[in-house]
Order: sequence, then structure tokens, then C-alpha cells
Amino acid sequence: MNDKIENSTEDIILDPELSEQLKKLVLERVGSMPDTLRMSVGSGELTKDDILKHVEQRDNIGNQVIEMELEFLRDLANGMVYAYE
Repeated sequence: MNDKIENSTEDIILDPELSEQLKKLVLERVGSMPDTLRMSVGSGELTKDDILKHVEQRDNIGNQVIEMELEFLRDLANGMVYAYE
């Protein structure tokens, strides 16, 4: 099952139209977060603007952010992310 998820992630990243839609979605989601957003990467820290630049450039860090967002959305759709009641 995990291989199927990884393959479909690769398919989405490699499909130019889906990849562009996913990039836009991630840019909108990150853009709507507070300006105080920080992300630790290795021994460094990225600001919200740094994250947006990396996603826009589709560099290694940007692609990792996109893949994390896709994984989160899948988990959300599968009911693995839920609110405390």
C-alpha cells in the first residue's frame, strides 16, 4: 500500500498540470498562515517568506514542502487527521 501512495505522489509531481495545481495550492495554504510561521530544516530555520520562495522555485526544499502538504491532505481525506472533540 505504501508503494502505491509513493508512486501516485511521483505521478502527481511528474504530471505538469497536476504539479502546477499542487504548487498553487501549497502557495495559497502557506500564504494564508501567520507571518510568524517558522519551519526547521536541518540545522536552520525558514521563515514563511523563505518557504514560499522555495515552493515557487520548486527546489529541493520546495518539493519537500509540496510532498509534505500532499501527504497531509491525503491523511485528512482518509480521516487520519481529526479534531479533538
